[in-house]
Amino acid sequence: MNKRVLSGLAALAACTGAWAEPSVTVFGFLEAQVGRQTQNAPGTQLYDMGGSRLGFKGDEDLGGGLKASFYLEHRLNPDDGTVGGGATFWKGGSWVGLSSEGMGSVKLGRWWSQAFLKSQYASDPFGMGTLGEGSYPTVGCGPAFSGGCLGAFWVNNSVSYENSFGPVSFGAQYSVEAVGTGGKHPVNFGVSYGDGPLYLGAGYEASNDGSSDERWTSLAATYDFGAVKLYGGYGSGQDAAQVKRKNLIVGFTAPVGAGQVIGSYNTQDQGGVKVEQLLSLGYKYFLSKRTNVFAVVASDSKAPTGTNKSGYALGVFHSF
Repeated sequence: MNKRVLSGLAALAACTGAWAEPSVTVFGFLEAQVGRQTQNAPGTQLYDMGGSRLGFKGDEDLGGGLKASFYLEHRLNPDDGTVGGGATFWKGGSWVGLSSEGMGSVKLGRWWSQAFLKSQYASDPFGMGTLGEGSYPTVGCGPAFSGGCLGAFWVNNSVSYENSFGPVSFGAQYSVEAVGTGGKHPVNFGVSYGDGPLYLGAGYEASNDGSSDERWTSLAATYDFGAVKLYGGYGSGQDAAQVKRKNLIVGFTAPVGAGQVIGSYNTQDQGGVKVEQLLSLGYKYFLSKRTNVFAVVASDSKAPTGTNKSGYALGVFHSF
């Protein structure tokens, strides 16, 4: 093979490599806390409420503003090293998708409910971490909730669409697989507005258990005054048994020293009966941008007999 052909092949290989150069990121965090949880068996335990995880994500520039992306997120229990969240290994998400500038992104696989992300999650000052986290209707599956779960954190076998237009973000999701005895396809959407100190969010989801009766609507609002950030959220709907459900959460975060004080008040109503009334207060101290230690106390006056009405936690959080 002559030098001209070899030179041409080398240039083509270099050009192709530059065009298809992938980007892969390893990420995650570990959270461990010692204490006791409300609405749980008595006794001090080592546990994780933040969802310790190990993840891999990446993308490839396909040219013309088009990108291919993937996401895999594993959950684990740091207290004993077992898989977190039961048998679902990639519990936090597993999808492949395409995105384009101005056209948004499409993800195929398991991904967060858009209704949950843009409303319920945004209204919780504890952010799904530590003992003080808001008990979303999604996790209302404990002894106090005879109607079982309502709503979803993640949706399997889903097609998700997400896009942003300046301060407005929108997401919609549909599961191609019918679930439950009702045979319905889970569907949800969420929309949010974030500009400066103000955030507003709304979400709607239905048929997460395969029933045409199950549905949930949620709203969220936060405002950062600098000295304090206020949070508020409200949700209403009904479960598969057509039992009415309501959720209210209000809270705040306030910077103090090298950390922040966090507080929230969260209630759950089922069929006109208040089944949870959780008051939480905590302090998070930042040792660095990636590491913090925290202390939280909580009280649930509606905790069922035989479970803890009060709880506490001391913990460490480290991200990577």
